[in-house]
Amino acid sequence: MSKIVMRIVTIVILALAALRLEAAPITVLTRDGGPIASPARAHGAEFLQATGQPVTVETRPFDALYGEIMMGFVTGQTPADVLLFPADWLPDFAPYLQPVPARLVQSPLVQGIHPAYRDRQMRWRGQWMAVSLDGDLHMGAYRRDLFEDPATRTAFKAATGMALAPPATWADYAKIAAFFHGRKDPAGQPLAGTLEASAPDGQRLWSLFSHAAAYTAHPDYPGYFFFDPETMAPEIDNPAWLRALNDYLAAVASGVDETGPLSSHGVRSAFAAGRSAMALDWSDIGVLATDATAFTTGDRVGFFALPGVDDVWNPETKAWDKLAAPRAVPFLAFGGWIAAVPREAVQPAEAWDFIAFMAAPDRAARDVMSGASGFNPYRRAQLEDRTGWAALMGAAPAASYLDVLHQSLDAPQAAQDLRLPGYPAYMAALEARIGKVLAKEMTPEAALQAAAADWDRITDRLGRASQRRHYREAMGLEAASQ
Repeated sequence: MSKIVMRIVTIVILALAALRLEAAPITVLTRDGGPIASPARAHGAEFLQATGQPVTVETRPFDALYGEIMMGFVTGQTPADVLLFPADWLPDFAPYLQPVPARLVQSPLVQGIHPAYRDRQMRWRGQWMAVSLDGDLHMGAYRRDLFEDPATRTAFKAATGMALAPPATWADYAKIAAFFHGRKDPAGQPLAGTLEASAPDGQRLWSLFSHAAAYTAHPDYPGYFFFDPETMAPEIDNPAWLRALNDYLAAVASGVDETGPLSSHGVRSAFAAGRSAMALDWSDIGVLATDATAFTTGDRVGFFALPGVDDVWNPETKAWDKLAAPRAVPFLAFGGWIAAVPREAVQPAEAWDFIAFMAAPDRAARDVMSGASGFNPYRRAQLEDRTGWAALMGAAPAASYLDVLHQSLDAPQAAQDLRLPGYPAYMAALEARIGKVLAKEMTPEAALQAAAADWDRITDRLGRASQRRHYREAMGLEAASQ
């Protein structure tokens, strides 16, 4: 090859490379703050280095994110090439999204996601519409050093007649919280009995849902968690929800004197600082509470699955049925964050490539072991990596943490979060009423009745027949009868 030809080839290669570097960036839209957005930016930088394709991450306040995306859809202004949003919003967004490419659905990347997240959170109306990046569920955490202290165990036995152990039922949980509330730990620090989110817009509804899941999950009548799946009449004002709300209020009262109202993040931070005997939160609490470099709890933490109940509400007889043994019902609170591509995305192929890059198992493993990412374990391989988690948390906390995740995710009775069109409206209505209860402006009974009336109006506005069909699908029931 002549020198002239070689020069021409070199110029062409450099020109093509320059064009690639100057290509329009893939745009990603998600929430503001460190969680979710920070790993998206980090992976965007890695994607640029690996492919030459730039990625721009735009953020909006969480409270504005749903409206921003939906406004873009209905006005024909595509919000971004890639959207990172909560799985519970998928029913509203699905009509405006591209299905996940078949090659991706059939790949180990998707097939390696735990079915609890893959088969429900990534699909809507029978189609694969998104890819999970995160797995959310509620779990309990407790101070092992307190629960294993001989003097504390003796005092608890004398006060309650029970052996001190992680709670098996919500009644146990309440007794433990009441016992520890106002006591001091060995260092002389006052203790809350337990911590649960109670601040406005601080994710407190999911704590209430966690209490309600077991009370409402009758084994003979599946799907009655939020609505009657036959009529779409709200179930949230029945005695099961009233008992759950009173349990939740008692739990909040066992912590509020020492901490004040807390958001979910405040719960895990206060627990990690050693200010409570127990806490209820997402699995983020595992990574944060065992960080001995930043907090005092370190490897003195244990974990427990959501407690169970001895009796369950029967929606047919409108009475309580006694169970042969306590039955726990894990709750997949919030469901996790997912990635999707709008139907009118400018660069759809590149968008799916970036999602696959971001969700690659090695990167996902790093994300879920970072307390700052906002991502929690969701792949089967992540749940099997006992060596990696032990190096991060310590052997005993890691074993407890992974056991709870397995127990919760593998349970056939695990409860799904509310997931149907109009989700933000339903949640806002209930949030407002629960806020009035916490402010002592409404009784629990009145608040639940008012919220149920709000939900009925929302359902009628959106169409009761279609909402029934969507709700039954979300609850994993057979197609609604015609």
